[in-house]
Amino acid sequence: MIGLVGTSFKLAPVQIREKFAFSANEVQIFSNELLSSFSEAGLVILTTCNRTEIYFSCPNMKGENEFSEIIRILTKLKAYAPEMQEYFYFYKDQEVVKHLYKVVSGIDSLIIGEDQIMGQVKDAFYLAEELKTPDKYLTRLFLKAFETGKKVRTQTKINEGSGSASSAAVDVAIREFPNIKSAKILMVGAGKTGELVLTNLHKRSIQNLFVANRTVSKAEELAQRFNGMALALGQIHQTLASIDIIFVATDAQQALISVEEIKNAALNRHEKQIYIDLSVPRNLPVDANDIEGVQLYSIDDLQAIVESTNKKRQSAIGCAMKLINKMIDEYMEWMLLQDIVPMIQKIKQDFHQINETELKGFIRIKSINDSSIVAEYAKHITEKFARLLIKNMRDLTQDADNKQLVKLANQLFDFSK
Repeated sequence: MIGLVGTSFKLAPVQIREKFAFSANEVQIFSNELLSSFSEAGLVILTTCNRTEIYFSCPNMKGENEFSEIIRILTKLKAYAPEMQEYFYFYKDQEVVKHLYKVVSGIDSLIIGEDQIMGQVKDAFYLAEELKTPDKYLTRLFLKAFETGKKVRTQTKINEGSGSASSAAVDVAIREFPNIKSAKILMVGAGKTGELVLTNLHKRSIQNLFVANRTVSKAEELAQRFNGMALALGQIHQTLASIDIIFVATDAQQALISVEEIKNAALNRHEKQIYIDLSVPRNLPVDANDIEGVQLYSIDDLQAIVESTNKKRQSAIGCAMKLINKMIDEYMEWMLLQDIVPMIQKIKQDFHQINETELKGFIRIKSINDSSIVAEYAKHITEKFARLLIKNMRDLTQDADNKQLVKLANQLFDFSK
């Protein structure tokens, strides 16, 4: 079986999720602990700010104890307790496949269709590969998941539009300045939101970037990462008139740029100027919208864009699930075949062994001189019956309990007795 023990933002608050976050070293410790109990087990651990998911594969985990070993290790390493069960989900086989495919496609994300999760799942799998913990079932599962995520993103509209306030801010800037690559841009604030804005801008190969922050060293760090120039907050008014796009994202409790400063900057320009305020409370005066040549966007304007995007992405989930369900069927068919392939090989081998043994006796008893034609015909009949039997076995496994059928077939075609 393949199984999954996980927790995510859908069930658990951050104070629970953070308890079960894994560092790379902890992933290795967990892997060693599991493999010491089940040498044939496979393991991949995904951990992000929104979820921790433990994917495992082990033929020896059966019945009521399928998840017990994972829980035992979680209890030992992460202080899992029975009362925490409500924050976790426990899936196996097809449920696991469906869940992972939805995760990599962005359907199970806080922001529908977001792209970051694909990279996070890949990183988790690559770390597992370094530790040599995925078996053939998990390796194929994750490779097919990446293929599924790519198909969903390229063949549906699941990730079209702005999925976050930071990406919406950049989209607004591009709409106002289509040639944003050459626009002069100022980022006021060097926190997480500012970093996300700059990450989105960096994909557009911007050439003229300034970063201002109360702590200049933080501004210098971001400016260096994104090929810009650092400024102290007190230097903003000196450069404001030359800036085309101003992003502001700080935790300041009052406006950082006054109406007078914005008005003076506009008077010294010949082109429009846009201000995008991602701060709460707002860091830019609402009166700036009354200044000619100035356009101000607040966090509420951006959230409206995000909500509109999410509605559009919601409508794409149906198309995405059609693709996902098809890929689920492909994986489950492959997984089913892994159980019956050894049985099929054994049946063919036994059929040919019987054919060879009986043919020798038949040729000897009948005193046949030219045995090649008889041998060729006997081989043909053997292959035909074997193919027919194998086809019927495959058809039966579609609806029957696979493991019970394999056990029955092995007993039925045990010709060694």
